[in-house]
Amino acid sequence: MSSLVERLRVRSERRPRYALDESDDDLPLRVGAGKGKDQQNDAPAERIEREDAKEEACQRCGKSDNLVSCSTCTYKFHRKCLVPCLNITSDKWSCPECVSPLTEMERILDIEVLEAPREDSSSTEPRSKKMERYLIKWKGLSYIHCSWVSEKEYSEAANIHPRLRTRLNNFRRQKEAMKIEAERSGEDIVAIRPEWTTVDRILASRKNLVGDREYYVKWNELTYEECTWENESDITVFQPEIERFNEIQFRRKKSGDKGKATREPRQFKESPTFLSGGTLHPYQLEGLNFLRYS
Repeated sequence: MSSLVERLRVRSERRPRYALDESDDDLPLRVGAGKGKDQQNDAPAERIEREDAKEEACQRCGKSDNLVSCSTCTYKFHRKCLVPCLNITSDKWSCPECVSPLTEMERILDIEVLEAPREDSSSTEPRSKKMERYLIKWKGLSYIHCSWVSEKEYSEAANIHPRLRTRLNNFRRQKEAMKIEAERSGEDIVAIRPEWTTVDRILASRKNLVGDREYYVKWNELTYEECTWENESDITVFQPEIERFNEIQFRRKKSGDKGKATREPRQFKESPTFLSGGTLHPYQLEGLNFLRYS
């Protein structure tokens, strides 16, 4: 994590150009693509043949009867054997082995081309194969949690979720257009602005289910809608902001306790003027004072 953050903080000497004003999921397809490759890629994928699939038996417990079949592969399960227990009414259901983390992708930020690893590590032949990897922004997570996904992993997920391939094609077109504009304007293309990985202020804190402290973070140059809960261990580099938040909370608590301790309750000695239609009996007045300060 730290190496990624450090890398994202490096500023270019040239004026950078940022490319996240437009989602790769919302770009219009090229005119005439209705009968082209993109449409073919959106066709339903064939079910994956799992070599270790158990014949008419649950993949977890090995027993038969009342099985539900995965719609994207040949695995079968009992509902009770899945965690959490499966409760669906639709025939379309994918097992945990088929559900890719890439379904939680918010957008693609960048593409890098790398040398593919040699199958024979002792070979002295020059490397000719290239492979890509993709920088992914995940839904509900801040930019410090962006991560690289290999071309192989992305392709495997796209075979099950064809929309991922469409989103990648959209991003390629978007990036090509940005390259042309960057060459014209003399700007660099930067996937993530360093400000987006810098804590602006901390708004709240809580403990998660395992007892770790989390902070609700407002990030520099991002809106309040893009605030995220962050584990304390992920933002230790921003210790001054954490200490500032804790100091403010301490002062508020101290001020509140002091005001509460010094406040003298004022009880009604007679019927309040805002009540009409008669006067209160002594026992009613006592009950009103009790409710007011209980």
